[in-house]
Amino acid sequence: MQHNELIKSPNDPKQYRYLQLANGLRVLLVHQADSEKSAAALTINVGHFDDPQEREGLAHFLEHMLFLGSAHYPNAGEFQHFISEHAGSHNAWTGTEHSHFYFDIEHAAFAQGLARFGDMFSAPLFSASYVDKERQSIEAEFSMKLKDDSRRIYQAHKESINPAHPFAKFSVGNAQTLADLPNNSLQQAVSEFYQQQYSTSRMSLCLVGPQSLAELAALAEQHFAALPTHLPKKPAVQVPLYLPEQQGIQLNIRPHKSSSRLVVSFAMPDIQPWYRFKLVSFIAHLLGDEGQHSLLAYLKERELVNQLSAGGGIDGSNYKDFTVAFELTASGRAHYRDIVAALFSQIKLLKQSGFNQALFVERQRLLQWSFQFYEPSSALQTAGDLSLNMQHYPPEDIIFGDYRMELPPEALYQELLGYFCSDNMRIMLVADEVPVNCEARWYHTPYSIVRLDKQWLEQLSQQPLKRAMQLPAPNPYLQTELSLLPDSAHMPLPQAVCQRDDLHIWYKADTDFNTPKGHIFVQLTLPNSCQTLTQLAASRLWVELVLDRFNQQLYAATTAGLNYYLHVHRQGVSLQTSGLTTNQIRLLSDILSQLPEPEFSEQRFNELKHQLCRHWENSSKNKPVAQLFSQLSAILQPQNPELDLLQRTLAALSFEQFQQFQQQLLQQIHLEALLVGNWPTAAAADLQQLLVTWLAAQHSSGPTLPARQNGIKDLGPVWLQSVASGQTDHAIVIYIAAQQKTADQMACFMLANHVMSPRYFHQLRTEQQLGYLVGTGYVPINTLPGLAFYVQSPDSTADKLYAATVAFFQQFLEQIQQLTSDEFAALKQSMLSQLAERDTSLGARAKRLWLALGQQDYQFSLTADIQQALATLSRQAFIAFLQQLLAPDYDVLFLATDPAPSNSHVKTLLKTELLAGLNLL
Repeated sequence: MQHNELIKSPNDPKQYRYLQLANGLRVLLVHQADSEKSAAALTINVGHFDDPQEREGLAHFLEHMLFLGSAHYPNAGEFQHFISEHAGSHNAWTGTEHSHFYFDIEHAAFAQGLARFGDMFSAPLFSASYVDKERQSIEAEFSMKLKDDSRRIYQAHKESINPAHPFAKFSVGNAQTLADLPNNSLQQAVSEFYQQQYSTSRMSLCLVGPQSLAELAALAEQHFAALPTHLPKKPAVQVPLYLPEQQGIQLNIRPHKSSSRLVVSFAMPDIQPWYRFKLVSFIAHLLGDEGQHSLLAYLKERELVNQLSAGGGIDGSNYKDFTVAFELTASGRAHYRDIVAALFSQIKLLKQSGFNQALFVERQRLLQWSFQFYEPSSALQTAGDLSLNMQHYPPEDIIFGDYRMELPPEALYQELLGYFCSDNMRIMLVADEVPVNCEARWYHTPYSIVRLDKQWLEQLSQQPLKRAMQLPAPNPYLQTELSLLPDSAHMPLPQAVCQRDDLHIWYKADTDFNTPKGHIFVQLTLPNSCQTLTQLAASRLWVELVLDRFNQQLYAATTAGLNYYLHVHRQGVSLQTSGLTTNQIRLLSDILSQLPEPEFSEQRFNELKHQLCRHWENSSKNKPVAQLFSQLSAILQPQNPELDLLQRTLAALSFEQFQQFQQQLLQQIHLEALLVGNWPTAAAADLQQLLVTWLAAQHSSGPTLPARQNGIKDLGPVWLQSVASGQTDHAIVIYIAAQQKTADQMACFMLANHVMSPRYFHQLRTEQQLGYLVGTGYVPINTLPGLAFYVQSPDSTADKLYAATVAFFQQFLEQIQQLTSDEFAALKQSMLSQLAERDTSLGARAKRLWLALGQQDYQFSLTADIQQALATLSRQAFIAFLQQLLAPDYDVLFLATDPAPSNSHVKTLLKTELLAGLNLL
């Protein structure tokens, strides 16, 4: 069966064909002539909701086992190796009601990849030797997330709902839930679950590549015709998420990381039948407004909240929790019921105002523009998105469903608002000192459930309107139509349009993506932001205060297809705007005009200072591997200190000291800017005029600054112990850096990571089960290429992880000697294919070009130089490089949670000793 009438954007050059194989498998074929890789994604309507009660986590476990051998490809890890060695990537996830699998690969290997991918689903082995290993892997994953607040809160929520609803099940699984039972081993259970749940009637497959639709159809038929077909579609969930007694309650939860949040939720049915109107997202837009006269503005004025978000919450095939979440101030924590009352006043305003068609049309126009000026995506992203969409939309709307926004009937709008009532409400208060009397299963979350008194609920339903709160005004940033530059305006590379001692501007008109969007980057080098620890801490708070002030003033821009970002970098502050080019320079002008000497109240200073200090304090509770990488960055980049130092420094900063810092901040400014996208040459001139005028008004400009950097050259192998308080997991990060920045070194390091990454994962994770979090990465720091190996384990100490890594290095050096010339050529070609990949979006291109400027690659030729170096790299030279890199005496930094092994040649240094011996780059 075929269905060719899919609605697609007029700007979308891809060809589509929807069909159903004889075995019932729904397939979407996508011919993308210019795709860099071919990709496939398969989604199945099976998730943790389907777990047997006695085997919670079984769907997740099955997802793991499918990658570990099938009838025609029995070797575990073979699929991963094949994908990696052909310039590809792969992954999977298990959700509540769906599981999703995907990969991409170079075109020539697509058929072989599909053969392996299809065999995973049609003939999995569930080998006994790997069942126990993957059970350990699931246990390690579970252990790693024991202190993850999202999971801890999730579990407490699960225990407050209807226990008969499948959402109440434990989704991840662990060694206990996946243990062998007297009459049913885990191997038997996973095999039975596969037979009982996996069938083409529940699957959707998407194939994307430059192959013709006929070729893709043949590949689908060849490699997926053998999938099981014995089951009907899964019946819908009929059990309600909440029983009547589970509404009108307050769920108090104590988090692991310090927090103060209020979440108000309203239960709704499945909203998918109304997808054509996007009414729930429209209501979220109205309640989540952050502009003048909004609910957020009202609550911030009364010093009750810092942030608000609306429209989130869990959702599935028969339920939707619409949540309004507030980040509380200390006063808001004490008066959170006043916040709920204000929310009900805003809800009453929505109900009494009726459906506001003008505001709806604004949202509708933006969505129409997004569809009309469709932006290309990678083959992998396309395959994944559309495979999922096939589970939710009819064939004609597989592409258009996310963009369809029809004018709804007024009655439907009021029907949905009817769910926003006090007797259909639940409150969740997540804070450090809330009263608790229960402990959630699995994650040990302290919580309590309190019934809300009926009198207060009745008062909420009678809340009067508040004059200070109004619906959003018409958006001033949505006044003009959009147009595209002609193709002839396209520029292959950025050009310098201004080169002054205090100002550099680069410009590139770009028409490749047929989008009316653009990006502007402005880097403000500010010497007085980064010379001392106090300046570094104060500059981060300054950015938070500026963004806090912009939040209300510029919110209309963010709802009109424009975005802005402001963040601290090592020499000052970076500003970026993006989105529709219409009115974007106006937005940038609005931002710059408010940067000099902004006025901050002492109250907001204290509130955001407290919030930032709490955020930095919480970093000590991050997983050990993340802490070690943070420490690595701080050691090699002195202007990026560890967060505990910043926290202590900021805590001691007074308002008077901050004001003095602020007065001196915008001195000796140097600006570097880049304009990329749908910008005519007149826009470059407008940007130059804006920046020249603004810089002149500051009366203090200067040259750019060299960054302070450290290197580990000539240190030899050094072990730095860093025990994280309160952590039970062990971890190690092994960082190896190049001794010089050259294209040859970059090529060698990239290829080394490409070759070692799947092998290291398979050896330490799959075979030895040393931890769930295992990997390698190409990690350039201070523009020097580098390699990082990392492992986090709930059981194995760092010295054991070190020994396993050293053993891997030794084994790898032996194996690499056996590499044939043809195998080496194939590995190089795979790496070259990745380097040759084109930018998949305008945003990706803009970031790449901005990064090149940051590396002083003013010819934008570094990638081409690396490709050239890789193309000429010989097998013998690469082996010699690896032998030097992995030699026992090479410069390497070991960061670990435990002491160094006693019988090691590695020298142990205290942090102060290490810093004293670091070489300045």
